[in-house]
Amino acid sequence: MAIIHYDVIFEKHAAPTLEKIKSKIDQRMGLNTRLMKDAVEVAHAWPYLGMVRESGTLECAEASDSDMEITVGSTGVRISCVPSSTHPYFREIALAALIELGGKFDAKLDSFVGKKWNELSSVEKKGGWRAG
Repeated sequence: MAIIHYDVIFEKHAAPTLEKIKSKIDQRMGLNTRLMKDAVEVAHAWPYLGMVRESGTLECAEASDSDMEITVGSTGVRISCVPSSTHPYFREIALAALIELGGKFDAKLDSFVGKKWNELSSVEKKGGWRAG
């Protein structure tokens, strides 16, 4: 399985905490997600992210049991996910939340990031996004 990484850079201030990211995602989706924090290696630095501060897994049962890993560094946040286990809406909402929190991400996001989960059409909710 391929894992895809999305890096969002914070140039003007430190990257937000996992709790702040979770709160912004929940607010944008209109759903409650579940956050499980991981232990992190002290004094570990990643390119683009800086010194790793915290890491965890965010899950959303309503969005087709989606999950993603989030790593927060001093200057950036990395979202890591397996496309077949993460609904595109959940991933894109997470990226939109990080941009709203002051991050920089250059790719264009899908237009559904302006909707809450209950506003999505049944086609958007199903999406045909999982590999058969």
